[in-house]
Amino acid sequence: MTTIAAIRTHHWGEDAQRVYDQLRPVFGDNLVTVFHNRPEGLELPLPVVDIDDAWVAANGLRVLPDWGWRCGDYFLYALRQAIPAADHYWLIEPDVFFTGPVADLFAKVAGRGEDLLGVRIEPMEAGHRFGRGMPGVPLWRAIFALTRFSGRAADRLFAARQVYRDSKLELRFYTNDETFCFSTALADATLSHANLCDIAPEWFAQETMRTDPDVLLDTLIAQTAPGAHHPVRARASFKRGLVDRLTDNTGYLKRMSASLGCLSPEDIDDIAAEVARRSRETLMHHRPRAKGAVPPK
Repeated sequence: MTTIAAIRTHHWGEDAQRVYDQLRPVFGDNLVTVFHNRPEGLELPLPVVDIDDAWVAANGLRVLPDWGWRCGDYFLYALRQAIPAADHYWLIEPDVFFTGPVADLFAKVAGRGEDLLGVRIEPMEAGHRFGRGMPGVPLWRAIFALTRFSGRAADRLFAARQVYRDSKLELRFYTNDETFCFSTALADATLSHANLCDIAPEWFAQETMRTDPDVLLDTLIAQTAPGAHHPVRARASFKRGLVDRLTDNTGYLKRMSASLGCLSPEDIDDIAAEVARRSRETLMHHRPRAKGAVPPK
C-alpha cells in the first residue's frame, strides 16, 4: 500500500520545518506539503500541492473567510486530486511534535486498513456551533491535527462536502473539518475507522495530544519517551500565538466606536499602557518559580 504524508500549512517557519525534519526519514519522497496561499517564489524542501480560493471555488466547495483554518478537509481533497494513486493519506499539522522513535509509531500503523484513523474519535458534545450545521446526523469528532484517510474515504467526503456547499447555513454554523469528516464517515456503514489511541496508546496521552492550549517546545525537547504532542510551538511562534490570544477578543470594540472616537491619542496610550501592565502582571503570576525565589520585577 502507498501512503502519502502531507504537512498542512499556510506558513513555512520553525514549526513546519521541525515536523518536516521528523517525518522526512519516515516517509522519504512520499512526504509533501499542502500549502494554503503559498507566497510567490517560496521554495521548499519537499513537493508542494498548492491550494487557494480559486482552487476551492473551482472544485465546487464553499469559500469561507476562514476556510484555511476551519475546513482542513479541503487540503485532503487537493492532495487526493494531485496524487490520486495513493491508498492512504496522512494530514499532519505543523504544530505536531513527536518524542521518541517516530518511525516506530508509523510502522505500527502502516498495516492498518481502516478508512479513517483519528486521535480520540468520540461523540461531539451537544450544542456545539459546528454541530448545528449537521442536523439529524449523529455527531462525531477527533483531533484533526493527525489524521489518516483512505483514498475512497477522501473521495466520498469530497463529494459530500460539494453537496454540503449548497446548504443554506449561516457562516458561523458551517461545519468544520473534524465534525464534517468524522460525522459523515461514521454514518457510512461501508467505511471503517479506528482510534489511534487504541492502536498505539503509549503515543497518545490525554494531556499531550489536545487542541488547546499551545505548548512551548522547550518543555518537551529533552523528553525521550514515545509521544505525539499537539499543539507545540517554537519560541517565536509561541509568543506570536500568545499575543494573538491575549488581543483577539476585541469584537465588543465595534460597538464602542463613537466613544473611542472621543478619546485623544494620549487617552489611547494610557489604556494601551495599562493593558500591557496588567497583561505582564497576569503572565508573571502564572509562571512557575523555584521555591523561595524572589518574584521578578
